[in-house]
Amino acid sequence: MANQKGSGYVTTMVCVTCGAEQFFDDAVPASLTCFKCQSTVFRQFTTPTARDEAAIATLEEQARSMSYGDASPGTSADDVRDLET
Repeated sequence: MANQKGSGYVTTMVCVTCGAEQFFDDAVPASLTCFKCQSTVFRQFTTPTARDEAAIATLEEQARSMSYGDASPGTSADDVRDLET
């Protein structure tokens, strides 16, 4: 996906092989190569830079809990214990 300059988005390309990230606020190159492992397979994440209610709501819905000890989003400790029996 090519961003246009001033589009209000930052595109993050994450290498599927090694996890290296590259950031673009202009256009993403048509042929992209990882600077670490030379892979050409990437996962693309586009993040809005302009603050509006829709962008904030979307990011909150897609956010995952990053707290230490969390098993997964929306899963309580009791749910995890139930799975172990």
